[in-house]
Amino acid sequence: MSFVGRVVEVKADDEIPRHQIPNRLTDAERRLMTFFSKNKQLIACGGNIGTGKSSLVKFLAYHTGMNAMFELPDQGFEDHLTNNQALYPLLATAKDSAKRTLSRYYQAIDDFIQTQKKEAVESPAWMTSKRHLEKAALDIQHAYLDLRKMQLQAVPHLAGSSCVDGSPLADRFAFCEVLHRDMGVSYLTREALDTIDGRLGDEFQQLAQPNLLILLKGDPEILLNNIRERERKEERLKSNQELPEGLVRLVRALENRYNEFVDTLRRNGWYLGPVLLIDVSKIDFVSNVRHLIAVFEAIEDLLVPKDFKIH
Repeated sequence: MSFVGRVVEVKADDEIPRHQIPNRLTDAERRLMTFFSKNKQLIACGGNIGTGKSSLVKFLAYHTGMNAMFELPDQGFEDHLTNNQALYPLLATAKDSAKRTLSRYYQAIDDFIQTQKKEAVESPAWMTSKRHLEKAALDIQHAYLDLRKMQLQAVPHLAGSSCVDGSPLADRFAFCEVLHRDMGVSYLTREALDTIDGRLGDEFQQLAQPNLLILLKGDPEILLNNIRERERKEERLKSNQELPEGLVRLVRALENRYNEFVDTLRRNGWYLGPVLLIDVSKIDFVSNVRHLIAVFEAIEDLLVPKDFKIH
């Protein structure tokens, strides 16, 4: 029987005395930095939109010396590749393509939702809008698979350990499931899903696999507020500063898929390694240093052998 790694949820100690915080934080950082420099590891961060995946990857990169690769070319969240500058242009081009495709995808969802309100099901206008949406839904999956593939191909050639914002497994077993099954009308066709499955099987099984999967989750209303606050252009409609209705529906629908995500991966044999769960409704690692300590110490508990020496 294949070994199945532990699943651990981060529990914060909010009673850490203030004077102990610097030592607890720097001790955890020092141990992780030393381990990651001597043992090449890959950490993948997955989770719903707005859970803070990019923020966590940034903390890991700059607190522990890891390489970091992000989903979107946002200011402050640029790839951090130690001594591997030659990869920047290739990854930047792939991220720009994904960002443009994402904007078109959200617009196509909102256009279809508006069409549904005005047009009869399967009317010519309804069918045209739906075909446009189906194309956009497949296009965004291809764009992200292209980016993920490029990132995972780069990992073995990077100096040191790496953390990645996002996962092709999350794309397939959370986002694609929602688009195919959970939106009332299928946004992603069965044929499109088969195409994505074919790409996963043919292109990704031989690529670098994560040593740790970090899965972030949280109450959808908290996530929607996070999305509003970060003000990404691709998450806004051109004519409106509110969040697109399609994006709001997607965030809420993804909650159930991510609740089943680990079991789905185990059942399909896609990932059997350790999993760290972070409920961002309870763990605010962005602005609460005690919570950040809990995250770092939990990562250490799952990855670093007890007998590992930092000297």
